[in-house]
Amino acid sequence: MEESKQRIQFVYRRKRFGRDCAADMDTGIGVDASDRISRLPDHVLHYILSYLPIGAVVRFSVLSKTWHRISTSFPVSDFSEDGLRLSKRREIQDWKNKFINFVQDSLLAQHHHNTRSRKFRLSMDLDSYDPQITSRADHLLELAAKCGVSEFDLNFQNISHYFLPQALLSAEEITVLRLNGDYKLSLPHHAINWPSLRVLSLMNVCVDEAILQDLISGCPLIEKLALVYCYGVKSIRISGCIKLKEVEVNEGDSVLERIEIHVPSLQTFCYTTGLVKSCFHIDMTGCRNLEVLKLKFYSITEEIGKIFQDLIAQFPALTVLALNCYATSVIRIKISNPQLEKLQLWSSALSKVTITSPSLHSFKHFIHGFPSAFSLDHSSLQKATISVHKGALYSYDFLQLREYLGNYNQIKRLTLRINFVGIRFIPEILNNISIPALPDIKHLKIKIFPCTSASGSLASLRDYRDIVDGLLWVCHPETVLLVSGWNYENEFIQILCEKLMQGGENQHCCSSSHIKCWRHDLKDIQIEHLQQNAEAKALTCGTLLESLPNLGRGEKIRFIFNW
Repeated sequence: MEESKQRIQFVYRRKRFGRDCAADMDTGIGVDASDRISRLPDHVLHYILSYLPIGAVVRFSVLSKTWHRISTSFPVSDFSEDGLRLSKRREIQDWKNKFINFVQDSLLAQHHHNTRSRKFRLSMDLDSYDPQITSRADHLLELAAKCGVSEFDLNFQNISHYFLPQALLSAEEITVLRLNGDYKLSLPHHAINWPSLRVLSLMNVCVDEAILQDLISGCPLIEKLALVYCYGVKSIRISGCIKLKEVEVNEGDSVLERIEIHVPSLQTFCYTTGLVKSCFHIDMTGCRNLEVLKLKFYSITEEIGKIFQDLIAQFPALTVLALNCYATSVIRIKISNPQLEKLQLWSSALSKVTITSPSLHSFKHFIHGFPSAFSLDHSSLQKATISVHKGALYSYDFLQLREYLGNYNQIKRLTLRINFVGIRFIPEILNNISIPALPDIKHLKIKIFPCTSASGSLASLRDYRDIVDGLLWVCHPETVLLVSGWNYENEFIQILCEKLMQGGENQHCCSSSHIKCWRHDLKDIQIEHLQQNAEAKALTCGTLLESLPNLGRGEKIRFIFNW
């Protein structure tokens, strides 16, 4: 079978570059070889064709009647002309007609052989100057609907206006419709009848309020609505959708000024804006059962931020909140939801964060600077992930990290992700600091990500030594979990082992300073290599260093500390 695949790829390449295979009979692979391949069983040929791009399958369909039958009976649901590189207009038109013919024949053949797919994806460039191409594309949609397709994913480019064909507007069996393309969408008023539609997604499409309302009102049982980078609409009003569960709005560069959603069944709402707004109104008072709220802001004012902060407090059933305040002027936020269980918070300028959520058990915080005031009240939080993106980290940054982590009330499991350019930790600078190392963090997982500096250099061994000293100055965990794989991960494990081998109360690591490092607080250390079968293999620092070059990616090493 592998030889047959290679022969097909050979024929495809010869045909693609316009060479005559018959002229190459002396090579032993030509028309005769392709004929031998065509005598293979259809299911074997279909298997081989599944490894080729759809453009190659289209080209095979014109080789002969046999290949036309084999290619068009190949059960394809994704038709895309992506990657086509033609420059002459006649070549482009000729290709588009061949492509459309292939899609048409494939749909008819699949219908005839009862191998129909309920999904149909069509991605192609239309032509504003050639309405026949658009008309033929519309005919494909009509044919797909007649063949029983219920999920349509349509990506049309290179056209300024697109009118949804009547055959699609009245396709009562359609359940999913995704439209993608940089065009203005048009359709007759009140012409939509999609009683079975469950998912409607518009991306990069220009729509106005009237068309959007017609789309929504024509889908009485819609469950998911997505408007991504759609432009031309200033107001979104949704009501009367008794089955609607999820709404996603990603403004992009639109001029959206108002959102009104009154749907008691709504469970998830996702909203992204990247524009500075002088005025904005959002009303979701009719969505009291909302459980998941995801908000992402870029460059919004503190006044607009206050609107969304008030919005968060409106949902008593909210259990998941993801809030991205990246690059905004919002400096303070208060989150108080009694049922909130999972919280994700991205912040760059937030200086005051107050969280009052007694049911919270999972928290992920992505920070570029530690907030000066952080409060986590009445929380049952047991695990958290903290991602620090701060460039260079210095001694006082580790002090801020210690103060920040001190707000996590007896957290059991902490994952600490640190993206850094450089690390410089000098404990003598913190000579007068009386805050003790945090003892309440039980299990610490450390993931480091050194970034390339402006000079193009990566982290040095000193960076790894300083980050080990800094983190174990911050807290004294019972266990530290590290994962092998990349060079920087293995180097971090190596540095930690070397420092542990130097440790002990009788060592002279701090003889030049009256400040004692973390190693003087350490009584004992055990190391375990966690196996896939959940067993743990005991190691020493020496044996770990010896086996480190042979560890595969994703191997887990656990250090158990006795302080």
